[in-house]
Amino acid sequence: MESIKRWVSIIIGCIAVSLGINLLTSSHLVMGGTAGLGMVLHPLTGLSFGVLFFIINLPFYFMAITQIGVLFTIRSFVSVTLLSFLSDFFSEWLPISLPHPLLSSPLAGILIGIGLIFLFRNGSSLGGINMLCVYLDKKYGINPGKTMFTTDLMILCGAIFVFGIVHVLYSFIAIFMMSAVLGRYHKRSPIEKNHVSEQEEDFSPLSENSL
Repeated sequence: MESIKRWVSIIIGCIAVSLGINLLTSSHLVMGGTAGLGMVLHPLTGLSFGVLFFIINLPFYFMAITQIGVLFTIRSFVSVTLLSFLSDFFSEWLPISLPHPLLSSPLAGILIGIGLIFLFRNGSSLGGINMLCVYLDKKYGINPGKTMFTTDLMILCGAIFVFGIVHVLYSFIAIFMMSAVLGRYHKRSPIEKNHVSEQEEDFSPLSENSL
């Protein structure tokens, strides 16, 4: 039963993130991290975001297996695959757009932040920078919101050359909202800081103290 709840939560998280990404792409905005790289490369390569997102994340699985654990990596791989599919599906069959980026940007950031919390709290991630966030959270207790905010700033600097400064500034609102949601509501990653066997990697209860 616990396993079913976990996978349902992971699916909900992927849906929330994919809706947020749909809002961003419809407004020609961009995220940070591997998702941002996929958005930047999409107009340059002609490949869909889902395909690019899946490919970009492939190298990060080795780090996750060696540093975090097999079960976490498997869940993250499933989450990345599901998000890749949902993003292309929603973009094709359920496009969402709002009249102005000032509306879509904060809403997208909130949706993505909520989705990531669902994933983090159930022992999963969306690969790439998310895996790095969980690793740093596990190893050093660094809040994922802070890690993502820093790396996203770096991605946005590169995105200026593709999307322009105005759209990147709007995108910054989404990243700020996402990081604020993570920083406020994310609790310590449910991965034991002490070494655990893969059989016990089913993740301990969340700490009551927010990071």
